[in-house]
Amino acid sequence: MERSGEDTRSAARGRRQTRRKTAYTVSSGVVLMAAAGALITAGAVAAPAGSGIAVQPPATEVPAGALTAVCPQPLRLLAGNVSGTDAEYSPVSESAATAVSLVVLGAAGSSLPAADLSELDGGKALAGLKAGETAPLAGTRLAGVLQNQSVGTVTALEAEPSGKTPATANAVLGYSATDGDLAGLAAANCQTPGNDMWLLGARTTVGATAVLRLSNPSVTPATVDLDLHGSTGRIETGGSRGIVIAPGETRSIILAGLAANEEAAAVRVRSSGGPVTAVIEQSILRGLTPGGVEIIEPTAAPSPRQVITGVALQSPETIRKLAEQDGHGSVASVLNVAVPGSTDAVVHLRVFGSNGEVQIPGGGVFSVPAGTVGKIPLADLPEGTYSLDLSSDVAFTAAAVFSRGTEPGERVELAVAPADARLGSEHLAVAVPGSSSALVLTAPDGAAEVRLRAIGADGNLQPEKVVAVPAGRTLTLKSADIGSGEVAGVLVTAVGEAVYGAQLVTGEGPGISVLPLPEGSAGSRSAQIGIGY
Repeated sequence: MERSGEDTRSAARGRRQTRRKTAYTVSSGVVLMAAAGALITAGAVAAPAGSGIAVQPPATEVPAGALTAVCPQPLRLLAGNVSGTDAEYSPVSESAATAVSLVVLGAAGSSLPAADLSELDGGKALAGLKAGETAPLAGTRLAGVLQNQSVGTVTALEAEPSGKTPATANAVLGYSATDGDLAGLAAANCQTPGNDMWLLGARTTVGATAVLRLSNPSVTPATVDLDLHGSTGRIETGGSRGIVIAPGETRSIILAGLAANEEAAAVRVRSSGGPVTAVIEQSILRGLTPGGVEIIEPTAAPSPRQVITGVALQSPETIRKLAEQDGHGSVASVLNVAVPGSTDAVVHLRVFGSNGEVQIPGGGVFSVPAGTVGKIPLADLPEGTYSLDLSSDVAFTAAAVFSRGTEPGERVELAVAPADARLGSEHLAVAVPGSSSALVLTAPDGAAEVRLRAIGADGNLQPEKVVAVPAGRTLTLKSADIGSGEVAGVLVTAVGEAVYGAQLVTGEGPGISVLPLPEGSAGSRSAQIGIGY
């Protein structure tokens, strides 16, 4: 299925150029044809004048477009003056490795859609999957898998539609290093672009470096405004408005230049014009000891309820032992809550472990002032993997920040778990290169079930498994619980009461990262086109 060389690059460039140059022309042509059809149909069936019979315009199927997702730039050390907002980089280490893996599925009875992985700036093709030449039997689905593709810059996944529906596809980036200041494990989904998103959990204190990376994969320039919130309220600063990002460009902004000495900063990214993607590269250095790396993905939009899964905590005794070291006080696990409105939030927190709900000291009720980012401690929870269910009478966003370590003096790892959206149909989780993955699920409102279908590294879809998710518990499923052999990805569909989930990634030593599950399948779409004046 994989192709490379000059044929791959030429074909990929041709497809991208054709899509970008003809997207609006094709769309306009479809609308004009639909409009003409609507006029003819209306003229043929319209009732005599004055009859009062209303004729609805026919529904016209909207052609599916290509799926585009941006994979973040590999982690890099800052060089030069870090007090400014524009980032410069120096080499990371000799052991640092960054790779992308992707999975693409065709619709039932449709041939496998083509997919390309290319550099965002310049469009140089790196690898791809060929489109299937023949369609399978009715009801049969085909998958394409590309694993461990080494990358050195921002990349983009483009997957062609599968018949009349967008392709079901996802790609993930994995980073690992065993030496240097950026030693650790980090992972992220390759992100579809948007115009409004929140990122929470960044630190800009001494020894902590947070770099916001904005990418524009569209053909239209994007103008980005940033809204920043900290521990004392909204942060007003120059350089956060009117950031222009050209098509194919990535801008790197050092957050310490906009919001210095913040233990928990929230960033809202709003784009006009072209949609963008946004991640925060977070790294910590405590003296000479690496304190962890993470790629922070957008959290769920502000809402009166947020659910976070995949919070894997060490024992309080282990965390206290690590925190006793000089400069390690921030290893304690916390829940960051940002309240962007003008009304204080009273937040009710419920915690679910593998055996059910865990009682919180003080009853789990916390107050967070309007416009600020509050910190709710999680340090007293026993060792285990948890889900957090938060509710309030006002809208807020949330993310859990936690660390893992082995022995004092050794490196410490960092993870940020953003709030999850309720699961629906066909969320595609992809195994992260160079690490192990597990699904963490919870159903806080009542018992539910998930239907899981593993995709092998050979591209074969394995038989579906139906797994019950008990009410008010956290369920962790390893790869062997989902499929056999090497599992490259898994399709997740939820049934029944609300289910929330995340992908928990672990690596060598204390390596850990948390990925939200990507959006589910969109399916085909149609629209009514009316003609009038």
